[in-house]
Amino acid sequence: MISLRELTSPNRPWIHLLYLGMFFFGWFYAPPEPVEAAVSLAAMAGFIAVYIFAMRRLDWTIYPAALVAVLLGLVLLPQTPGAGVYLVFAGAMLGRLRFTPLVWLALVAVSASGATAMMMFAPTPLMTLGFLGLVAMATGGSVIASRNERQAAQASQTQARAAHAAAEAERQRIARDLHDLLGHTLSVVTLKAEIAEKLIDQDRDRARRELRAIQSISREAMAEVREAVIGLRGRSLADALADAVQRLRDAGIAARVGRAEETDGLSAEASTALAMAVREGVTNILRHAEAGSVSLTFRRDGGHARLEIVDDGVGGADAAGGGLSGLASRLAALDGTLSVGAGSSGSGTRLEASLPWTGGGHD
Repeated sequence: MISLRELTSPNRPWIHLLYLGMFFFGWFYAPPEPVEAAVSLAAMAGFIAVYIFAMRRLDWTIYPAALVAVLLGLVLLPQTPGAGVYLVFAGAMLGRLRFTPLVWLALVAVSASGATAMMMFAPTPLMTLGFLGLVAMATGGSVIASRNERQAAQASQTQARAAHAAAEAERQRIARDLHDLLGHTLSVVTLKAEIAEKLIDQDRDRARRELRAIQSISREAMAEVREAVIGLRGRSLADALADAVQRLRDAGIAARVGRAEETDGLSAEASTALAMAVREGVTNILRHAEAGSVSLTFRRDGGHARLEIVDDGVGGADAAGGGLSGLASRLAALDGTLSVGAGSSGSGTRLEASLPWTGGGHD
């Protein structure tokens, strides 16, 4: 089906069918016989069908369709000068094709045959010149319309690709954020559930506190998941550091935070990205490190904000794997870097996230 917008667009060929009304101008001063009128109307109906078929395909079928238009014009011109409109349509159809030597040859043939026929049957030479002018205008108009249509299609494809890329980027962002959030939170919930299970028969009050903590953490996680889905992540680095220390200590891991700089001077994006680095690093420690102590340090180094997380665990963390790869991409989007290696003593893991200092802190 052809939509109303397609029918009325000047860049589409359908509205041009209205020009077939020019065929009937000669009938006003020389009405045709009934048989002649019937044949002319049947020929026009057939032409419209051929025209629509060729214009929907916009391929080699335009050549035979243009030939049909030329033949109709040449056959009907002796009866009425208005039949020259078919020759105009032939030029307009050829103008829809990309110009090649064959298209140029076809246009020359249409113009020559039409001009010859018009000189033979048109009442005045002026009509012949008018015919050639109409062929030129129709062909040029089709060329412009075809170019506009191709440009619109290319723009639409570009927009579609951009929309797809944006949707894919958003999907990856949500997946990365959910991994960062839930990986850490579920690790802590599992840890506290194990503690509560061990204490249920020994220290019921402590077990209840652990269960209440699980409830609180779960509610926080649900709120953070909602924030991740709608893109309103905004947890500060200071909050993430405080939370990390509490989670590590709950797991029986000695944790300390050393701040050489206040975190308040960071931009919101940098603070959130480094907060996610804290969550990812601590999650990996809780899951895999088997560490006894962890040091978290935030400092300003020249024009960069640096976050360092060092543990004394078994080591072996890989920046190319899992959540660390997503974290590296997140930092790279802000012109930052992520490095992961062994601790200073050769054991454990040292994670460092670095971002340009773009906040309002001191120099």
